[in-house]
Amino acid sequence: MSKLAKTITAVEAATAIAQNSYIHEMEASHIAKIPIQERGKVKFNAIIEAAEELVLEIGIDSISSHKIAEKANISSASVYQYFPSMGALFSVMAEKHLIRIFHTVPEAIDKIEVRTWQDLASVIIDCSYDFYTHNKISEMLFLSVYHSSGVREYTASRFTRLGYWCQGYFALLYRKADLEELPEKLALSLDITKTIYIRSLSLHGEITASYKDEARIVVMSYLGDYFSKFEDSAK
Repeated sequence: MSKLAKTITAVEAATAIAQNSYIHEMEASHIAKIPIQERGKVKFNAIIEAAEELVLEIGIDSISSHKIAEKANISSASVYQYFPSMGALFSVMAEKHLIRIFHTVPEAIDKIEVRTWQDLASVIIDCSYDFYTHNKISEMLFLSVYHSSGVREYTASRFTRLGYWCQGYFALLYRKADLEELPEKLALSLDITKTIYIRSLSLHGEITASYKDEARIVVMSYLGDYFSKFEDSAK
């Protein structure tokens, strides 16, 4: 995990949500109230940290504001002050962990010589595998049978954001004007990979290396059909 990823706080995650265009799609009750004062920021971060500990201890579906308040040694009113619903809390938690991708992908790309779209696609698959397998909370938030409010409703939006962001790397190999359909293709690739990993968890209790290979085969085939038009035009 990158050093940058380790510094992400709940307040920074909530701010990232507020700065993204998809916030207009969110229910008002799923939007956390970001504190301005330093004392409030400390409490805000502590609430998410306590919630993360509870996710690991008792699972997502057993968490409540009361249990979080007990864990953080604060009043339940303080939890509600910043998080009007569990959806708001889980939305911030999900964002906090998702942001790691925006650090790990560039780091992985910097370590290789990028010559083809396959090189970039392979990095994305490897990073998605690491994202889910190296962080139990990420696995539980995004791959568990129980999808909490604030995570489930906005998974598509998060994948779209990642798709547009990753498009920038492919634009190093192709003209950006030719890649208008690519963000949606990448978002679907992430969704396909997620589905394969969920099946691995259901059958084996973990995301096995063989299912990572299956994800690579499926995504490479899917994206290969898209990029083949560039190869055809070059002939």
